[in-house]
Formats: sequence, structure tokens, C-alpha cells
Amino acid sequence: MRIYYIFLIKKEIYDITKDKPDSLYKLLESIYLLNNDDVVLGYKMFDKICKVIPKKNISKLIMDTNIEDLTYTTFAYTHTINDFLNNETTKLIINNSHIKIKSNTLYPKFFNNLASIPYLFVCDFINMDYFFLKNIKEKSTT
Repeated sequence: MRIYYIFLIKKEIYDITKDKPDSLYKLLESIYLLNNDDVVLGYKMFDKICKVIPKKNISKLIMDTNIEDLTYTTFAYTHTINDFLNNETTKLIINNSHIKIKSNTLYPKFFNNLASIPYLFVCDFINMDYFFLKNIKEKSTT
């Protein structure tokens, strides 16, 4: 099971880190690993790096894209794919600070839905995997 955290990175931070995403990952990982005593510091660091997720817009985009798919369900800001034919079970939750995806696949269908949104950075803190979603989409289409 993979757990992806997707962050909307500020353009100026993207411009600095697009060629070296490892530094951005290390920053986000350090925030992720902070203990509760340092929550104010973590919020200040996060606020300098990331933008607020437009929950309604992204939720509508995902719903509009998948509404006719029989394997798709939604409730509020939680979207689910249970596609047993393609062996994918994925749950996406949209928060103000990030989007969280739990999936049994390496590249869930929801990545395709989100690929049109610029400056999305994907982190899997457990497997130490990270990438700009735009870069993955570009590689898969070429």
C-alpha cells in the first residue's frame, strides 16, 4: 500500500527546486517528521513553501472526470476507486494543506486527473519517493 501526499508548491519555490526536487522533499519531510511541540515552526515553514489546496475546484475536477466510471465513488472531499478488473483500490482525500492518496498501485488513476494542475509535488514519505506530478505525466506520454 502506497501513501502519497500531494502538495501545491508556490511558483517561486518550484522555479528554484524543479531541477533538484530532493531538496524540496527534504524540506517537506522535515516538516512531516516534526513533533507536536514544533507545530508553529512547521506551519511557518510549510506556509513559505506551499499554497492552500483549492478543495472545491479539485474535488469538482476529479468528480467531473470520473463520474461515469462505475468503479468510482465520492463523498464530500473523499474520492474512491475500487477497480477490481485492473486491481486498483485507491482513496483520495482533499485537505486544505495537501491531498492524500492511499493506493495499492504505483501510479493511481487520480494522478491523471491531477496532472493538469501545475506545481503539484508528490511525496511518499514511507518509501522515500518524490516527484513533480507534471514530470511523471510528461514521461508517460512520450
